[in-house]
Amino acid sequence: MDFKWVKVFDAEHGVEANIIKGRLQHAGIESRLTGEALQGALGEIPFIEAGVAVWVYDIKLSAAQQILLEYRQSKTSAQKWQCHHCQQWNPASFDLCWSCMKEKHEQAQ
Repeated sequence: MDFKWVKVFDAEHGVEANIIKGRLQHAGIESRLTGEALQGALGEIPFIEAGVAVWVYDIKLSAAQQILLEYRQSKTSAQKWQCHHCQQWNPASFDLCWSCMKEKHEQAQ
């Protein structure tokens, strides 16, 4: 039986594509990326042609879509945090305050 590859995700960049690939791999879903080599050509070729896509076998599409749904929900549920030192707000992905460079969990003195 032949399985077809189907595109399940268009990533914003190669790092995001590899995060998705890792999540799929952890769930036992084989995947492949296309377009990674074109990232260096951004500016020389149209942006739409330099994107990185994640592909899975069609029989794993439903399971892959569930993992992508969980990924999207985790991205939107991440909360900003306020620095205890300078009171500036920071994106959830920052471990250091963008303003004073104090660590996320470091208390003000």
